[in-house]
Amino acid sequence: MNRRDFMHLTGASAMLGAVPELAYAAQQQPYRGRILVLVELKGGNDGFNTLIPYDDDHYYHLRPQIGLRKPKLIPLKDGMGMHASLQPLKSVWDAGDMAWVQGVGYPNSILSHFRSMDVWNSGIPQNNTTNGWLSLVLPRLKQGLHGISITRDQSALGPLSGAYMNSLSMANPKSFIAQNRLIKSVSVNKSTPALAHITGTQHQLHKASHQITQKMGNPKHVPMHRPKGVLGHSLKSVAELITHGVDAPVYKVTQSGFDTHVGQHGQHANALFHVGYNLAAFVEAMKRTGVWERMLIVTYSEFGRRIKENKGQGTDHGTASVNLVMGGAVRAGIYGRPPNLQRLDENDNVAHTTDFRSIYATLAQRWWGQPNVWRAHPQLGFV
Repeated sequence: MNRRDFMHLTGASAMLGAVPELAYAAQQQPYRGRILVLVELKGGNDGFNTLIPYDDDHYYHLRPQIGLRKPKLIPLKDGMGMHASLQPLKSVWDAGDMAWVQGVGYPNSILSHFRSMDVWNSGIPQNNTTNGWLSLVLPRLKQGLHGISITRDQSALGPLSGAYMNSLSMANPKSFIAQNRLIKSVSVNKSTPALAHITGTQHQLHKASHQITQKMGNPKHVPMHRPKGVLGHSLKSVAELITHGVDAPVYKVTQSGFDTHVGQHGQHANALFHVGYNLAAFVEAMKRTGVWERMLIVTYSEFGRRIKENKGQGTDHGTASVNLVMGGAVRAGIYGRPPNLQRLDENDNVAHTTDFRSIYATLAQRWWGQPNVWRAHPQLGFV
């Protein structure tokens, strides 16, 4: 395979970083097999209509048309309820395997989709780096494959990108394996930095593709019921990889449809239906597979929506939002302080109450036992 074919291989896109095990071998820590599934809610999810403060009259004053009242939500605790489209996940809450983090954001919020997602991906507000926040954690955790992004956008590694990361993206395992024959093993050539990067990337990609091809070579039943849409089929791919024993600590999937400027009710309900239905099916599959106790599922979005509805019965780009966390080791509850709906800035936004880096700090130290590089931000008790 020539260099152009390698750089444009569509089914198995680039593993970023060359031979990280050489750089991090001395810092290797025991890998406990714990898995993180990141679910990106693309477009800026409206946290106030996802986890609803139905006991706060200011919520309904600011949202007279799109505010959700009790018949259209699922009460949880402390005057908070979740959107009715998430009904399939109610059993996860009842089992004590679900937590919510509210008021999530960062100082001086950027309300551009791309720039704000760069912040979430890197873990550094006002950043100028292309390295994902997981590059500060995973190379110390284990050698080999660090993560897989299931996406049709082969450049969308997001938090899995960066130096010393062995990560790849694929549309699905079947297409990845079909194109694996195009990837040839090469020795790492360190005569120049550029050549070292190219040959190192191809070398690592070949190793990862060989592992996946071997693991998937003996088909096993994947107990995931009727996936729907892009998210459902992406989660089905994750379930296939896990069921077949592919050793990756992180998987990333995406659900779009959250940029709800106009006519929010139907659009937001539909996007959350895909989240609720497909995650419920995935959770059941992971329980049957026997990995639920060592798995965390965490949603995130580039920003939230303004608390005040607009004239189109939608919401514009805002600040504080919510993150859903699920897993067999989760400590159920609602974490973080609720945003103060009586104090709005000049753009009708509320102040965030939980810095998103507190979530990353918790995942790094409490979930994987790795050094916390976000020490200025308190960890949360959801795990």
